[in-house]
Amino acid sequence: MTRAKSAFVFIAGLFVTACAHAPVSLNDNLVVPGERIGEVEIGMSLAELLNLKGVPNKTIPMHGSAATTYFFDGLTVAAEDRVYWIVAKNPKFQTQNGVAPGVEQIFARASFGKPDCVVSQSDTTIYDYGNFYFDVDNGTGLVRQLGVQERTRMCKG
Repeated sequence: MTRAKSAFVFIAGLFVTACAHAPVSLNDNLVVPGERIGEVEIGMSLAELLNLKGVPNKTIPMHGSAATTYFFDGLTVAAEDRVYWIVAKNPKFQTQNGVAPGVEQIFARASFGKPDCVVSQSDTTIYDYGNFYFDVDNGTGLVRQLGVQERTRMCKG
């Protein structure tokens, strides 16, 4: 085999191998603490978010800040120039172990263990794990929403 032919076979093999390993798709509705919910990622730019999700259903400026809350189908996202928290109320979004809006609080707590802090309000209790939290309806005991964040905004310290 000639040197040129050997080089061609080698390069062709690299292309075939590269094509066999496609990039991981984030279009999976997975909730990954501290990282993402579905295809929306913590740290992505506002331009990337709007390019990915399109025009939000609603926007609300956050009082006392340059941030805005963006509402899309099933997701709520807070961003200034970059996304810093994402909330899912739709049960299609779930963690790898099956925690999703609508599951029993006891299942969610058993899945994540002891939280960094618990914030109780009149109708809801929030279990905060630093880069992930879930919100439980005090009347039903069911998880209302899941939140992903870079770091906690509820726990002191």
